[in-house]
Amino acid sequence: MRITVNSRFLCQATRGPQRFAGNLCRELKKLRPDTCFLAPPKIYNRQLAQELAIKIIGRRNFSFYEKTGLPADILWEQIDLPNWLQKNGRPPLFNPANQAPLRYDNNFITIHDLAFRLYPEFFTRRFALYYNLTIPRLARRARHIFTVSRFSAATLAAHLDLDRDKISVISNAVDDHFLSPPDDGEQAAMMKIGESPFVLTVGSLEPRKNLGRLIAAFHRLGRRNLRLVIVGDGNRKIFRRLPETTGTSENIVFTGPLDDRQLNFLYRRARAFIYPSRFEGFGLPPLEAQACGCPVLVAEAGALPEIFAGSALFCDPDDSDSLAGQLARLLDDQQLRTRLLEAGLRHAAGLRWSDSARTVAAVIARLG
Repeated sequence: MRITVNSRFLCQATRGPQRFAGNLCRELKKLRPDTCFLAPPKIYNRQLAQELAIKIIGRRNFSFYEKTGLPADILWEQIDLPNWLQKNGRPPLFNPANQAPLRYDNNFITIHDLAFRLYPEFFTRRFALYYNLTIPRLARRARHIFTVSRFSAATLAAHLDLDRDKISVISNAVDDHFLSPPDDGEQAAMMKIGESPFVLTVGSLEPRKNLGRLIAAFHRLGRRNLRLVIVGDGNRKIFRRLPETTGTSENIVFTGPLDDRQLNFLYRRARAFIYPSRFEGFGLPPLEAQACGCPVLVAEAGALPEIFAGSALFCDPDDSDSLAGQLARLLDDQQLRTRLLEAGLRHAAGLRWSDSARTVAAVIARLG
């Protein structure tokens, strides 16, 4: 049966789940050209929408939701999308970005992690409430669940009381444009950071990413000629509070969000990439850094030890001394840097979006 895809993610700012969804959908389109991608009319990523030959549905209702101040994309997902599916043969619906229509019973859903349940204090009450109401129900009713690591699969099974056989692991991978040096975008990135050597971190500015402790560790390192570059932005609709940035100095640079060409350049120029997050279902930015030849330091937390075993250096995310000490090792030990650089390149090259798309298509063909 023809696969349909809930493409609501195209209406959202591009973060980890949206990047995952876009890349996976590109490969699914190659593998199954007849796949039908359904989306609301308010598209942010128009280039990707064009690549996927998006079918827009629910224009009139979406306009009504917006005019009346209602959450248009959520109502589209919960009303217009299942109505269209019911009228068009009830095809299997692949939902790649954590949410799905509650009243549709032929759902295949990707749930990246349970951070909203395990760390509700990091999220707004509205966001945590909505996810805690919907995710357990969606998980129980779904025909099958996909997630991005064995750690997340075990967490989902334990906390949502699910049969582990109902969950398949499909990996993240690296966008193709990170696999070769950028041809432009460098100047805009350079204007933000200057010429000094720097270490880099990338991610949403949220408490879970542990930036306060990273900043404290960077100051303990005490290297005046080194900068810490922090790339990303916050979302006050999702996160209850943004991370503490006390103790910042001229050696700490917040760039805001950057495009992929600029990120590619920074990954390739950084002395090291640091990811001290307290909880991750996978951890895509360190993988991107590895693909660009940057040695990586990650927290020994969540899925990170599973994903980066043998290819990264690890630290205790709750200990600034551990973080500072491991960063010093990564900066000063040339043999360690070379080993991690080579291991990182191999690791990133071994993960492919096409493999994950094949798993999704095979499961849906078997169960849909």
